[in-house]
Amino acid sequence: MSNGEFEHLRDDLEGLDEAQLRELIERASQIEALTEHPGWTYLMDYLAHVTATTQEFVLFGKCTSLDEYRFHTGRIAGLRMVMEAPQALRQAVIMRFQQMEEAALLAEE
Repeated sequence: MSNGEFEHLRDDLEGLDEAQLRELIERASQIEALTEHPGWTYLMDYLAHVTATTQEFVLFGKCTSLDEYRFHTGRIAGLRMVMEAPQALRQAVIMRFQQMEEAALLAEE
């Protein structure tokens, strides 16, 4: 792929090598195991509360500068990323296996 604007898609389109795939699966498995810990629910409740209060702060126009707005919206995005990490990793693993199956079917043709 030579077009620079699509370079960020390269890993998705070309797939992972075996070591990278194993690492992704292991990471997803470890994160999944964390979700079974009793403290996970408390962490998610805390992050949801912090996210909601930060969103209110932004939505009620309490940011006094563009930098403060960027800080708080970035914080919200980061908090949401942490809360959604188990599902995102699970989806990434599923997507990689689907890509591998599609590639195998194309290779058979």
